[in-house]
Amino acid sequence: MKNTLRIKKDKVFKYIFKKGDFYKGDYVIVHSCKTKFSEEDKGGVNFFAVCVSKKNGNSVIRNRLKRYARAVYTQEEEKLKSGHNYVVMYKKDTIGKEVNFNLIKEDIIKCLKELDLYEENN
Repeated sequence: MKNTLRIKKDKVFKYIFKKGDFYKGDYVIVHSCKTKFSEEDKGGVNFFAVCVSKKNGNSVIRNRLKRYARAVYTQEEEKLKSGHNYVVMYKKDTIGKEVNFNLIKEDIIKCLKELDLYEENN
């Protein structure tokens, strides 16, 4: 995650959920919007976060799901548009024992394509 910072503040999450677009996949919901920074400040930097509920499983399973989402983002980071906020939320009915990395990867990529977040030349 070279050009990416983590989203930590609650007001940033609220801004993304209020102003941004989202797409629901089979296992995840991807929210995105442009950053509020100007080009001089942090225009080329993306912000990323993963949200997993306790209903998805115990801490081991929740951490595995977060690792899956971060790994997919790291693989796709160079192809994505810069200057955006990305939040990946797992649906409540996503059971960690029933999904694997490939299912999550396909679902996140499908959501990112539907939101038109890939650069034009890729």
